[in-house]
Amino acid sequence: MGQTALTRNQEIYGDLWRFFALFPHDGWHAWREIAPFVDGKRVLDVGPGMFPRIPIDGNYFVDLSMPALEALSQRGGRCARAAVPFPFGNASFDTVCMFEVLEHVDADGQLLDEIARILKPGGVLFASCPMNPRYWTYYDRVIGHVRRYRAADLERLLDTRGFTVERVCARHDRMAGWFGAMFGLGVRFFPRFTSRIINYYLPKVAALPFEWTDGSDTADAERRGGVTFRARRRAAAWERSPDDLEPRLEVG
Repeated sequence: MGQTALTRNQEIYGDLWRFFALFPHDGWHAWREIAPFVDGKRVLDVGPGMFPRIPIDGNYFVDLSMPALEALSQRGGRCARAAVPFPFGNASFDTVCMFEVLEHVDADGQLLDEIARILKPGGVLFASCPMNPRYWTYYDRVIGHVRRYRAADLERLLDTRGFTVERVCARHDRMAGWFGAMFGLGVRFFPRFTSRIINYYLPKVAALPFEWTDGSDTADAERRGGVTFRARRRAAAWERSPDDLEPRLEVG
């Protein structure tokens, strides 16, 4: 039997993140969109690795990678090593960030169900994922991707899980086949060297200004190869009890 995506990603990022330093949350252009939903809120970042999208100190993080969790914890993050189900009560968070995670899991619908469970009614999800199967390269495989999304499939997935997409940012996220093969080989066989290249260019790439538009249409994102979006959790599907107010956290 082949590896599950969970096992594969544990192996990939348990090793790969050792070669990266924590990247500042405000180095990402998307932080301008996220910031109004963080201050004074209970916020969770799912699977950030060494690239958190929210301030670390005092906020919540779940990841599979111990090197990433240890680095986040040392900066004051409240961290848990966890996959679905998450160690939090129902309606625990106002905002959840989940950047470049959805494409890494076999059961993406189950993951979104869990996000819906831990979000308060009316809570906000910021997320991103690669789009368009035609842009698949060897790099996608090496980095642990399970899929690239079609616009209609992503919109349907979010809608059936109780999310209304409010804002969309279509962005360039595709590689020529030859470059994807070369980059993938670098990540797989020369991770230390490749991480130095990524660390050098990341500040410029992360700061690129992409245009956000109101609405839920991700067709342009499919053409460009990637999407970042803001979605709102619709009417409550879960009851919140007093026992669920405080998360149950542990690292390890």
